[in-house]
Amino acid sequence: MNHSIKKMFQRYLSQLDTIVAKIPPETFTSSLADDMFNLETNAKIAANFILRGYCPLINRKVASFTKEESGKAAVQAQITETANYLDDLPEAQQLDATRHLRDKAGFSEVDLPEPEFIYHYIIPNFLFHASMVYAIARANGVKLSKGDYDGIHSYPAGFCFL
Repeated sequence: MNHSIKKMFQRYLSQLDTIVAKIPPETFTSSLADDMFNLETNAKIAANFILRGYCPLINRKVASFTKEESGKAAVQAQITETANYLDDLPEAQQLDATRHLRDKAGFSEVDLPEPEFIYHYIIPNFLFHASMVYAIARANGVKLSKGDYDGIHSYPAGFCFL
C-alpha cells in the first residue's frame, strides 16, 4: 500500500481535535437547523467513524469511546481515547476489493468492498460530520480557518477574504 489508512485517520482525528479545542463549551449544543444534530453529536459521530472504518480492516470488533456525558470535555476525551486506541492498533494491509465490509447508514445497510467502504462511505461520513462541527462553530462566531480544518493552509492573523 502506497499510503497508510491509519496515518490518514490519525491526521483526521488530530485536525478534529484542533477544531474542538478552539470551540467554547457553550457552543456544543448549537446546530445549523432545528432538525439537525448539534455540534457535540457531530463531533462524536465523526470520531466514531474513524474506528468504524479502521477496526474492520484489521478484523477487530469496532470500538467506541463515546461518552454518556455531554459537553466539550466528553468530546475531547472521546477524541483522545479514539486516537490512543488507533495508535496501538496494527497497520492495515492493502485494501482487499474481494472482501466486503458491512455497516448501517441511517436506515440503509452498507455492504461494500473494502476500498469502497473506506473511500465512499467512511471518509465522506467523517468529513461530513467534521465539516458540520466546523460550520456550526463558525456560524456561532468561533474563529477558525481552513488551516484548522486541514492542517495545511495558513493565513495571517486578522486575514479575511471579504
